[in-house]
Amino acid sequence: MRIVVVGDLHAQEGKLWRILDEAGLRDPDGGPSDGLRRGETHLVLLGDLVHAKSRTVYAHLAGVERYDEFDPDHLTRAERAQEEFLRRVAAFLAPLPEGIATILLGNHDANAVTPDQGPLRSDDVSHLEWKPGYGRELPADLARWVASWPREVVLDGVHFAHVGPRPEHNVYDTAFYLENRRRWIYADADALQGTPYRFGVYGHTPVRGGLNLASKGRALLLDGNGHDGEYVWAELLTADEGVRVRLRGLVFDEFVPG
Repeated sequence: MRIVVVGDLHAQEGKLWRILDEAGLRDPDGGPSDGLRRGETHLVLLGDLVHAKSRTVYAHLAGVERYDEFDPDHLTRAERAQEEFLRRVAAFLAPLPEGIATILLGNHDANAVTPDQGPLRSDDVSHLEWKPGYGRELPADLARWVASWPREVVLDGVHFAHVGPRPEHNVYDTAFYLENRRRWIYADADALQGTPYRFGVYGHTPVRGGLNLASKGRALLLDGNGHDGEYVWAELLTADEGVRVRLRGLVFDEFVPG
């Protein structure tokens, strides 16, 4: 089985289409490739499609010089841009047979469809989209679609989730933020031990450059799309004897003066 995995996008639509083009999953007309339609490749998006992670990306979404989330016009522009992005993703996936592509529910996606959960924050920007008292309501059809995304999927023995291999890792309640449930990646232990999974791929934890492994080398961390022009995706080729993992994209791009 060939599996293409895309990490957290955070409203960076251009990176998604570039990845799908590089992976051979999009036709020149912008629709799914014949190979994807036939199920020759499975596509997994690891979640967090919404909420830009920087003021610069928000400014691009809103079409302003400097984004101010407390400016109602800026916020509405950012909301509408992300709603249009979600609709284009849904339209791309619509022709595919069930089970060929999976979008996993990330904590930012869950926050967007949970009105009674307070706004999240990334660095110096608060994510006020679709929050009562700040933003508009997320259109009902989009809210139902996002809420329907699963929290995990297993393909040929490989586990995919937004945060980690245990069920509690991917429950985004108040305790999720208080307990910092990504801490499993720092432990010198195999978090997949005792599970039926032979490998795991997870997002949520921002990483840059190189090979980012956890769980004694049995888990790949793939939240690498957040920095400027960098973008990262993984190609997995599964077989009875094991899983070949290839990291693709532009995984590190930095100017070092001097």
